Amino acid sequence: MLESNLKIWQFYSYSLIQLLIEPGQFFKELPEKTTVRKTVGFMMICCVFFTIASLLTGAYAKSGWVMAIIFFANAAGMIVISSGLGYIVMVIILGKRTSFFVIFSLYVFSSGVTLFLSWLPFLLWVTEPWKWWLIYTGFKTACQFTGKQALLILLVSMTIQFFLLYSAAIAFVN
Repeated sequence: MLESNLKIWQFYSYSLIQLLIEPGQFFKELPEKTTVRKTVGFMMICCVFFTIASLLTGAYAKSGWVMAIIFFANAAGMIVISSGLGYIVMVIILGKRTSFFVIFSLYVFSSGVTLFLSWLPFLLWVTEPWKWWLIYTGFKTACQFTGKQALLILLVSMTIQFFLLYSAAIAFVN
């Protein structure tokens, strides 16, 4: 058990350092080095960190447990929704060029590394472009798309995601 946890933290710290220092090299090695367990584990660790950091930054009208569930579901849900949209757009535009797992991994690692700063609301202007640049880099290196293909997939999926969130805000927020 201890050895298993140690390996998880080693992969987690390796991934963070590589994403910060050499994201292109990390994404080039991604299809060979990662598994579903490692990818989901990385996402869970990042989402838990985001949840705890978000809870410590303010007072909320709801209880801490309710807000923890909301923060965690928001962080994990946005990764799943974004990767699903990115995959659907890729299939529609280019045909199936790569598996959903590779696309999901790109979004998990790109979003996960930016979750460390995303809990600070004023850093939205830094973390969102950084996340999308990391995804673009991943598309080019892990999926071997051209720059135009990667940019087209990103722009279309970001536009769809924007309008989905906008329509949800109009429907549910009064």
